[in-house]
Parts: sequence; C-alpha cells; structure tokens
Amino acid sequence: MIVKDVLVVTSDPELLDATVQKLGGAVVGGGTPGGYVRVDGCYVVRCFRDAGFIKWVIRQQGYGEVVRTLADLV
Repeated sequence: MIVKDVLVVTSDPELLDATVQKLGGAVVGGGTPGGYVRVDGCYVVRCFRDAGFIKWVIRQQGYGEVVRTLADLV
C-alpha cells in the first residue's frame, strides 16, 4: 500500500473530511489533538489508496483545490 499526503485548500475541512472518509481510503485528520493538520496553509489529506481518484473527486465535486502531493508524509 502506498500512502500519500495531498495538500488541499478548502473553506470547509469538516465537509472535506466527511466526504473523503465516505469514499474510503482517505482522511483529513480532524481527530488529531491539535485539530486538522495544515502545511503551508493547506489541509493535509492522507490517502491510503488511490490518491489520483481522491484528488479527482476533490477537484470535480468542488470540495477544494488540490495544491500538490507531498514527496514524504507529514
């Protein structure tokens, strides 16, 4: 399994988190002690399966703007 972290700009991280969790294989990470994890002002979406599909859904359904995929996990 290849795990990827994707940076996303969104106005509603809770909706994004709920949506990617319903798809299965991805979370925004709202359960962390400090709240949602952010890097460079973007929310981190951790993808446990097809990151390409998760990014496609985020873009196509308007849940946010995919900024980039990180080379390493946060």
